Amino acid sequence: MKKGINLMFALVAAGTFLVPPIQAQDSSLRPQHDCPSCVSFGVQRFRERKEALSFSLRHLDGNTVALNDLKGKPLLLVFWASWCDACKEDIPILQKFLDAKKDQLAQLNVYAIAIDGEKEKRVQRVVKKYKITLPVLLDEKERLARKYGVQMVPTVFLVTKDGLVEGKIVGQRDWTVPEAWHVVKELLMK
Repeated sequence: MKKGINLMFALVAAGTFLVPPIQAQDSSLRPQHDCPSCVSFGVQRFRERKEALSFSLRHLDGNTVALNDLKGKPLLLVFWASWCDACKEDIPILQKFLDAKKDQLAQLNVYAIAIDGEKEKRVQRVVKKYKITLPVLLDEKERLARKYGVQMVPTVFLVTKDGLVEGKIVGQRDWTVPEAWHVVKELLMK
């Protein structure tokens, strides 16, 4: 019995090294030939651009913001959470990028969508501590995050002025690198 188990482990171990790894290919993503900066900045572009999913969320100031109010301008939807350390680093860097390019990006709308459930006070503390001036919307039941398929934060969706989702950026990025500007310019500011 013991020899059989040892033989089985040996075969599994050998198979691990002899069988080439399976490369997962996401058929929903398209090649990046027309946007070299997208590759280096980690943008996942969708093969078929779909219309941005409608939403109506409460702003931290109490007002409501709806997607329909934002049509006609390109849009970055930044999903984040107050408990996410990468988000707390990413959003101020994104904000610095937007401030540096404010003249070129005057037409761009950017919304930080907090997926903290109903923990508004925690979101407010993070906004105050990190001096976040981006408009912050509350996805209190995380419905919008689920509709968009957000699986980790930060995740940024790039939406064209025509309301089509061009792609997404999953994970933290250095928004101060030149590729960040090229991506926004090439995909959203046409």
